[in-house]
Amino acid sequence: MSVPKPLVRSGLRLVRPMLDSPSTALGTKRTIVDRVVSLSRAPEGHIYDFDTIAGMDVQYVTMEANTASNCGSTILYLHGGGTVAGSGRAYRAFAANVSLISGMDVIIPEYPLAPESPYPAALDALLELYRELPQHGFDYDSLVIAGDASGAGLALSLVMRARDENLPMPSAIGMISPWLDMATDVYRDREPGSDPMLTPSMITSWALPYVGRHDPEDPGISPLRGDISGLPAIVVHYAGNDPLRSDAEALHESLVDMPGAPRVISREYPDMWHGFHLMAGRMGIADDAVIDFGESLRSLVLEEVNAPLAEVVPINRPVAERGGHLRPVMPASDVESPTAQA
Repeated sequence: MSVPKPLVRSGLRLVRPMLDSPSTALGTKRTIVDRVVSLSRAPEGHIYDFDTIAGMDVQYVTMEANTASNCGSTILYLHGGGTVAGSGRAYRAFAANVSLISGMDVIIPEYPLAPESPYPAALDALLELYRELPQHGFDYDSLVIAGDASGAGLALSLVMRARDENLPMPSAIGMISPWLDMATDVYRDREPGSDPMLTPSMITSWALPYVGRHDPEDPGISPLRGDISGLPAIVVHYAGNDPLRSDAEALHESLVDMPGAPRVISREYPDMWHGFHLMAGRMGIADDAVIDFGESLRSLVLEEVNAPLAEVVPINRPVAERGGHLRPVMPASDVESPTAQA
């Protein structure tokens, strides 16, 4: 039975004051975040395991059905939590839903968190893990790097670092409710949305300990302000109520006018909140969004990624009855209207 959206909204509003209060202990906030994201219900047949790669603990998630139908691909999923919270263990049930739809195995690294480990600790550790993946049997050509919120920003920053260091590229990037511009939050310029949980002041309180003394406009911190050329195909989902929606919209706009821009599948859910996908297994629209996200990633892995741009745009395909608002990414010369609705 699907949980009604108003009930979920009410629950998120109840925890917002505790997450937004400077008097709430960090340990308490981490517990709250883990409990919220662990509300996903894992599908039957899920398998959890553990490993260590590049000295980092990782959660391994797959489905029994994948052993027969796996497309040979893996998702390296970077959990959200504002860079100060979140854990692979809390994300296992959600990852099982993604694994079921995509047919891919999922690994979730327990990367270092701020304030104990500010920038660039997490990014450096993840880059070392990325370097070591072939030693553990992972193929870059069949690898997706994905994440939500701060994890989505880390995913984009990680692929940009790998590109700059001439490492092989993954086959695709997946982002849910991405946080791509911490500089906006350090400067306290974030516009509020109508999100039931996330507020600009909360986002700033997470950005500051992560950024530390570094320039918040460093592309490793705010990848939206860096060079996003030469990247693999991208899937991005974002929500209309989310104050972070402006980051996804800015990414979209920057790609529209970029010559040779990466292939992009972009979907907005106008009446939803930050990270609602994490209610997979509990809420119908979250299930539908995860289906769209997982199928999109799988299609990009299975297709020829280097197809000429003219053959792959407009890339956003309407999906009946899934409630999304599609925004096409097209060459500037072909664009007459900046948006299209499904």
